[in-house]
Amino acid sequence: MKQPKIKIFGNVHKVMQIEFNKDGLIEKIVYQVGENVNKTAFRGDLIINQSLTKQRKIQEPTLHPYHDYAYAPSLERLLVTT
Repeated sequence: MKQPKIKIFGNVHKVMQIEFNKDGLIEKIVYQVGENVNKTAFRGDLIINQSLTKQRKIQEPTLHPYHDYAYAPSLERLLVTT
């Protein structure tokens, strides 16, 4: 099996780690954006707004407003093989 890559925010990155939940769905992907620089994407369809008062529904990968990670409703569809 080829090493999967992730296509997120228009760029393709090497996947470093994949974590699954008890149902077998991908819960978290850690991917490399540079030498010794990794980012994380979590499964989620809601994200908090910048005032931290309301959550909004998301349809595509979205960065958290105050942290250096993203949420995406489906992590499986972000994986690609090249």
